[in-house]
Amino acid sequence: MTAAFMAGAHTKTTAIVSLSSHRARLLAAILIAFGLTTFRLDFQSLWYDEGVTAFLARQGPLALTQWTAGDIQPPLYYYIAAGWGALAGWSEWSLRFPSAWWVTLTTALMAALTLRLSASRSAAALAALLTALHPLLIYYGQEARMYAQLTALGVLAGYLLVRLATASASSLYGWIAFVLVGAAAVYTHYFAVFLLVGLALAFTVDVLVRETRRPAVKKLRALALAGAAILLLYAPWLGALFGQLRNDRSYWEGALKLQEAIAKVAVAFTSGETVFEQTALWLLGGYAALTAIAVGRLWRRVDQGRRLLLYAGCWLLTPVIAVLTLAMTIPKFNARYVMEALPGLLLIWAGGFSLSGNTPAWTPWSTLRRASTLLLLLGFVYGAAGWFFNPAFSKDQWRQLAEFLRPRLAEDETVLLVSGHAWPVWEYYAPDLPVVRLPALDILDVDAVLDFPTTGAALRRAFAEGSGLRGAWLVTWQAEVVDPNDVVPVQLELSGREKGQSATFHGLGLRRFTGFREHRFVVEPPIDVAVDLVFGNQVLLRGYKAMDNGDLLLFWERLLPAGEPAPDLHMTLATTTAAGVPVATTPERRLAGYTYPFARWRSGEIVMSHVPARTWLGAAEPTPGAYRFTLRVFDMNDPTASPLPLADGRTEVELGPVEVTIE
Repeated sequence: MTAAFMAGAHTKTTAIVSLSSHRARLLAAILIAFGLTTFRLDFQSLWYDEGVTAFLARQGPLALTQWTAGDIQPPLYYYIAAGWGALAGWSEWSLRFPSAWWVTLTTALMAALTLRLSASRSAAALAALLTALHPLLIYYGQEARMYAQLTALGVLAGYLLVRLATASASSLYGWIAFVLVGAAAVYTHYFAVFLLVGLALAFTVDVLVRETRRPAVKKLRALALAGAAILLLYAPWLGALFGQLRNDRSYWEGALKLQEAIAKVAVAFTSGETVFEQTALWLLGGYAALTAIAVGRLWRRVDQGRRLLLYAGCWLLTPVIAVLTLAMTIPKFNARYVMEALPGLLLIWAGGFSLSGNTPAWTPWSTLRRASTLLLLLGFVYGAAGWFFNPAFSKDQWRQLAEFLRPRLAEDETVLLVSGHAWPVWEYYAPDLPVVRLPALDILDVDAVLDFPTTGAALRRAFAEGSGLRGAWLVTWQAEVVDPNDVVPVQLELSGREKGQSATFHGLGLRRFTGFREHRFVVEPPIDVAVDLVFGNQVLLRGYKAMDNGDLLLFWERLLPAGEPAPDLHMTLATTTAAGVPVATTPERRLAGYTYPFARWRSGEIVMSHVPARTWLGAAEPTPGAYRFTLRVFDMNDPTASPLPLADGRTEVELGPVEVTIE
């Protein structure tokens, strides 16, 4: 009896020690998550999306709701940010803190979820550690956006559903909790619905495999009612959702490059956002091998292993496949849109490298398992280090730019903001500095491409006689979207002259111009020499102009009727002196900006090619004089790349002489 008593006491003591050790590991992982997501939380500037958060959170509930109804995200995250900001203030640190808190909560929830699926404390502890160290979660744990909140709500919804799948009796409170969390998720991000579908699929298979007919039908009926309840709670927002599907103009039309999109997801889910692409792609092979090992190990574990793999697989694949399928129709995609699927991969790794059964402490498998876990953690640390310490991964430096401009902006100068929809982050950092927004839009519209009529009218108003303004600092962000053809810089060069400035800012452009005169801003394309040359009955060269700084402007008009398949027109220039001495050959390029291909041109629109002097004259400081250039136009969609013929059959045309003065 004494021996039995001692054995029982020893077992109980061992269990208590094991439980204490498990809790200590979980606490350590949670503290790591909190420490990493709050480390240097306000070190970097807010970028545009975070500026939108700062702006909306400071609005009243009605204005906030109206904005989000016309934007691309539902309002719940902004409501929470508004409530928190009212208590904690609007500093960068306080704006980002809710995301840090959500990632910390996700770390604890992942441990609870993994423990329920695997019945393994070591798997739960590893899941928590992987979550705490994952570079993608750290990155978005330090961003004032909704993705950390969405991920946490997804994990909580998954935990509740897994728990309901194994409940011996229907749990009303459990289903109510699932409905509320599910509704909160879809009010946080539209794509949460895809995760809920994936979880429902895993729940259905799980119940059908584990339960007899009557309990299975009862649980599936409860699932259907829960789905209907979530839809009912979401009904007030369905109008806004469908309105966005019809009217969203924040993306370019075209075809999704599926292979590239899949690669971006794989990179984000392994290396995060802060490893150089080539390195991250090289590392994918190792991550793929580790994942295959984990999947194989789970599959061999018929009980917990396959069940965990079922939920993890549906969790990982359903949102990714659904969002990529949607992007095939609406080609707008970013890997963060499927971040809610990441916990599925973490489950696979945690379960695959922890469910070792009765394997002795040191075997080839246990050694491989420990080595694989170590490699995962080292990869995560490497990715996180890039975020914290590599300047190449800095956010757009709006704060630094505003601090630079504030003491330097003269009384007769203003700021020209291109793109104008960036004003929320500008307003956050520089509400005291005057600004002219080009275009003056609140939300990005990729069809609102700047041209001479719109910019000329706006600039004439800004620099009208009596305004006292004679100069401007041009701040550019996403100019490749709204000003792909450099219309604004050309307008400023035509009206004044550029003054050098020595500062550079990550993600932003800054140039200074002075000497403006209102009448010099043009409202029509400034064609000096009209030529009216037709290439292949598709495009008309209306004329050209040489600017005082040596840049060459070409002006084109689309002839191809709307609705016909559009070619991808490119051109080359070969420049000579007036005497015929070769000077430079311009590499092939699109007729206009790279992000404004011929397919986007509107009928009747005159589109400008801006060819810098250093490109067509072959030198940073070209020699003044008279030059000629030979122009060829061809379709890159044509396998032969044959030049488009002119009306007289020629495949190239020599133009000039062009007098370059270089003032």
